[in-house]
Amino acid sequence: MQPEAHASLQSIHLPKWVDWLWLALCAVYVLAGVAMAPYHGDEASLIFMGRDFYYHVQGQLDKIYVQEFEKLEPDAALEQQLRLINGTLPKYMYGAIAYAMGADPDTLSESWAWGAGWDWNIENGAIEPGDDVLLAGRYASAILLALSIVIMFQIGQKVGGRGVAYLTTAYLVLNPAVLLNGRRAMMEGVLLFFSLLIVLVGLHLLVNRRWYMFLLLGVISGLTVAAKHPGILPVALVFISLAYVSLWRAYQEHNWLFAVRQIAKLFGAGVLSLILFFALNPSWWQNPQLAAELVIQERSTTLSAQVTSAGGPADMSERVGQFYRQALIAQPMYSEVDYFKPYIVDEVAAYEASPWRGIAIGGSDIGAIILIILMLIGLGKLLFPLTDISRMMIVWTSGTLAFTIAATPLEWQRYYLAAFPVIGLLSALGLITLYNLVTRQRRTAT
Repeated sequence: MQPEAHASLQSIHLPKWVDWLWLALCAVYVLAGVAMAPYHGDEASLIFMGRDFYYHVQGQLDKIYVQEFEKLEPDAALEQQLRLINGTLPKYMYGAIAYAMGADPDTLSESWAWGAGWDWNIENGAIEPGDDVLLAGRYASAILLALSIVIMFQIGQKVGGRGVAYLTTAYLVLNPAVLLNGRRAMMEGVLLFFSLLIVLVGLHLLVNRRWYMFLLLGVISGLTVAAKHPGILPVALVFISLAYVSLWRAYQEHNWLFAVRQIAKLFGAGVLSLILFFALNPSWWQNPQLAAELVIQERSTTLSAQVTSAGGPADMSERVGQFYRQALIAQPMYSEVDYFKPYIVDEVAAYEASPWRGIAIGGSDIGAIILIILMLIGLGKLLFPLTDISRMMIVWTSGTLAFTIAATPLEWQRYYLAAFPVIGLLSALGLITLYNLVTRQRRTAT
């Protein structure tokens, strides 16, 4: 598969430095729009959670260790609830930035109360738009988004050559939903970075099965889940795909000992990822069983409340429609809550008028249908012929799309973020496949 994609692009003769120039331009584009990105209340909550970094460096771990909610004062209970349902890495990153800037943790920010209005939140200490700490946190997230583009280029090149790499990264860097959520001081930039990094590590493992690669797989897996709990999806899909490829090779070569060894190494990597996740979550250290139980309880309660406020859970046909609108048409969703929208209308207008807002490649029903057709062609290219790389990509792409559709009960665009790299890769592969087909037919005709 890959040699054909390269062959179709040989006439371009681009030197390697052009790739890095392209990626540098992508990074500049991502960073240029950071300050203009419309504000989101969850940014205040993430900055607020950065207090955990202060507690850690000041030796106040007793404020972080999980306890029964009944034993906590209201403020401490709120901190614990947010601590349990959100990833560790983003809030520690924002806390470290605030700490380095000399910010006072007591006045850093208050968590955004979605049951109250804008004025109440700002008056009660939520970090304001334009604050220096907020802006620094946004740049940190955006840098990770820019690095995600670099990783996606590497993935695209391994799967289908440089043409696929350029088209996939162009789709991502222009995607308004990816840009908006990656530029905000939230969890999406961190999650996207590690979610793609684990896929790239998996691709390298297909050709380099040395012990240190499995060690790296375990480390990146732990970091991915610590970034945000939904990071378990790409981790699981990479592990499943590596096990599948190992079993297929063993079947083809009648060497079941090979499969046993590889799966044992995967098991070791999985154990390492759990150890690292535990190490990165200090709240779990004292009572991991209670922490695990409360995480499940609080995430279920929070999701149920969100779904109820949105009018109830969507059935499967509605979820398909939601995916179609938010991931394929993909016009940017600036706020999930109606009352919030009037307060950022000027910010949205300025951002929309700027060249940094991106371009919705789907953008309309026609565009979405074209994307679907290209994705199906791309998936077909992965199926014929089957290689180790294509087997892994089939598991990752189909698993990501299926789970994102089936497991997302809310039409909140940032919950579809995992699907955008898949859409970009499959549609790019489909477009290159069509290009190859047309040029081959023209050569045959002449």
